Amino acid sequence: MKKVVNILLVFIFLFVSLIPPIKADEVRYGYVSSTQGNGILVRSGPGTSHSTIGNGLAEGEQVKILSEHKPNDGTTSSCSIWYLVAYEEASDGVGYACGDLITIIEIQTDEEFEESLKAFPESYHDALRLLHTIYPHAIFEAYDTRLDFNTVVKNESSEGDSLIWDSNNSRDGLKLMDSYNYQTNKFANNYPGGGENWYAANSETIAYYLDPRNFLTQTRVFMFESLSYNPTIHTEAGVDAILAGSFMAKEKVDGGDKTFAEVIMEAGKTYNISPYYLASRILQETGYTRSSLVKGDYDDDKYDGYYNFFNYGASGKDVVASGLAYAYKKGWNSEEKAILGGTSLIGTDYIGVGQDTGYFQKWDVVCNEDDIDECSLYNHQYMQNIEAPYSEAYSTYSGYIKTFSDNLYNLPLLFKIPIYNNMPDETTLPSEKNPINYLKTLTVDGKSVTNFNSLKTTYSISIPETKKSVKIAATKIESKSTIKGTGTIEITNDGQIIPVTVIAENGDELVYNITVKLTKVDENAMTLDETIENIQSGTFKDGYITGLTNVQTILEAITQANELAEVNVYDLDEKEVTSGSVGTGYKVTITVLEESQTFEVVIYGDTNGDSEITVLDLLRVQKDILDISKIKQ
Repeated sequence: MKKVVNILLVFIFLFVSLIPPIKADEVRYGYVSSTQGNGILVRSGPGTSHSTIGNGLAEGEQVKILSEHKPNDGTTSSCSIWYLVAYEEASDGVGYACGDLITIIEIQTDEEFEESLKAFPESYHDALRLLHTIYPHAIFEAYDTRLDFNTVVKNESSEGDSLIWDSNNSRDGLKLMDSYNYQTNKFANNYPGGGENWYAANSETIAYYLDPRNFLTQTRVFMFESLSYNPTIHTEAGVDAILAGSFMAKEKVDGGDKTFAEVIMEAGKTYNISPYYLASRILQETGYTRSSLVKGDYDDDKYDGYYNFFNYGASGKDVVASGLAYAYKKGWNSEEKAILGGTSLIGTDYIGVGQDTGYFQKWDVVCNEDDIDECSLYNHQYMQNIEAPYSEAYSTYSGYIKTFSDNLYNLPLLFKIPIYNNMPDETTLPSEKNPINYLKTLTVDGKSVTNFNSLKTTYSISIPETKKSVKIAATKIESKSTIKGTGTIEITNDGQIIPVTVIAENGDELVYNITVKLTKVDENAMTLDETIENIQSGTFKDGYITGLTNVQTILEAITQANELAEVNVYDLDEKEVTSGSVGTGYKVTITVLEESQTFEVVIYGDTNGDSEITVLDLLRVQKDILDISKIKQ
């Protein structure tokens, strides 16, 4: 019955896979416009009975539509059409979304806009045309960094400068390999300014988040929005919308008369900074529930009543202590002072020097000098979190859409978008799956290969020419990886290379090569009987082995007596084992010059061959003595 069900499932899968799309037109684009306003799910197939993938698509999120499909799972739902869309969270990069909840973008352009595109590389054009269609009154200004893209990536890859968040070790594929310690199987974390859940990003991840073209979408484009205050756009209601759901929502500052939204609006007006940006930045730094830097109390009474809403000076191993020390130094002994004071510093230190977008505040690539070499770049960065501009952009978009609804798309927004020299055709995020593919141990016939090191991948061994095979065993450092190439390997020629391959969870392979050299055997080579007599550890007598409790010690005892000996160890199920403990009843076969003898292992006290001596073994002995239940011989 199970076989029939499996065949049926395979048939259904093939049938679903082969259903042709309604259209095979050129790629189109749309954006999520669900009636619920909270985004939509993405599924593995075109229908609600198919499993969901990842977190879905957020409200307003731009989608790349590859084809259209009718529901094929027999369900009845309000969704009449399904789109196959590009989706990064899927293993194959695609998923199905309900087309009824996606608005198609019909690209509109004009001569004036086409002329403005000449300031951008060709690879920006299609995305900017989409954005111009969505935001027809917005200005998209090219900022020429005059910098080589790969040079920027290299400079931004200094360990600890560009960090990613990972609280459950699920994003190892994004981490810097130079920060990995194979001896502990851990990536370095807890960098100054970060914390225990922050890790150094690798260059591929940095390149992705640095590349502006990856964020020229309806929601993420706000990382390029000019952060100057605009009275025609910025409202207190808009700030309230951004703060919704947080500890600041509709709440009074310092228990007084002003709300957080009012104080943030005041800060924006005073220092000519977008209050929407300020609200998004505060949420990014403090979270939706109060972080320790804005609770107003601390173990050290000296810092009670001090606040730091922008995490200024929060660095080192104790970011809370250092951040509150900074607030103490600045006199931020109220919530209002901390917000106004932090805003003043952002205006002076960042926006005032040209780092006037969320993107530029992470990536220090702004130079106001005629000669680029006169600028000190890459060091003046507000945050180490390379994903901050990405998440803050959506917070800003959400605040806008809640305030202005569809009128958002008619606002006169200004987006300053950087361009670089020698940009690649595209950048993509590497797989988040674990990339570790190192061996922990590597043995041949029970002995570790000489000078084994997890980072060394080439080895050489010498064996007698009479040996017909060798036993390769290995263990891995990372449990999520797999090993192939171990077991009994037949030796056919001198110089034979035995590859042992470790495959990481993300598919990366690392090959350890063992070269076999054959040596001539002395005519007076030791016989099997002489070998057994020469064994120094344990007792080999009358067909039994005693005094040896694990596979490794048995192998070493025999091969030390005669390196020509071949040894096979079998468990109670007659399956060959190459490591671990042995139990009573295990069999050991010794072969020398094509002559073999088998011994049975005896572990005193182990009555059932499970390799353990427990109170149950004592109970079995007692029952045997009392003739209640005899121990099997």
